[in-house]
Amino acid sequence: MKETPEQETFLTRPTLLYRITRERDEKTWDDFVSYYRDFIYLICCKMNLSHHDANDIVQQVLVKLWKKFPDFEYDESKRFRSWLCRIIQNTSIDFFRKVASVNKTNEGYKAEIWSADLPGIEALAEREWNDYLTTKALENIKPHFSEKSIEIFLKLTAGEKAKDLEKEYNLQPDVVYVYRKRIRDKLKDELRRIQHELS
Repeated sequence: MKETPEQETFLTRPTLLYRITRERDEKTWDDFVSYYRDFIYLICCKMNLSHHDANDIVQQVLVKLWKKFPDFEYDESKRFRSWLCRIIQNTSIDFFRKVASVNKTNEGYKAEIWSADLPGIEALAEREWNDYLTTKALENIKPHFSEKSIEIFLKLTAGEKAKDLEKEYNLQPDVVYVYRKRIRDKLKDELRRIQHELS
């Protein structure tokens, strides 16, 4: 099947990780942050960090990444996520060591992170990655559709029946399926684009 012009553009564009290890310009960094900030935050929360602590660690991780990127050898996204997980873990350990040195009681802090094994955190990141990308892709395509059609799509995805939704929204037969197909096709294209961008 022949690629569309839009698909050809992103297939021939250098990936984000390739660009950021070589260019380090503001636009590439902003692109990187827009993709990875929320993912780093998600992993921190999955490690049972509070919202406040997770945000602090996200900022510290981003600073470390900016400093370390010149030494990162571009390979593939899975290797990058392993490297990223190591930085998240080490930053968390450093963070709580500093907190513990200030607050000697240390009762409310996440000491278990200090001894958390890296493969465990990597496995967590891999489990969350595809769901994260799908959520990101859905957010990106929302401006292309009405709020109602997105709402219907999400309800269908959650298991609600098409006939029930047609009644609820006073729609003609099969309109729900048209909404679903249009959004699903756009979502697949956007997910493919993001996966290529981050590969």
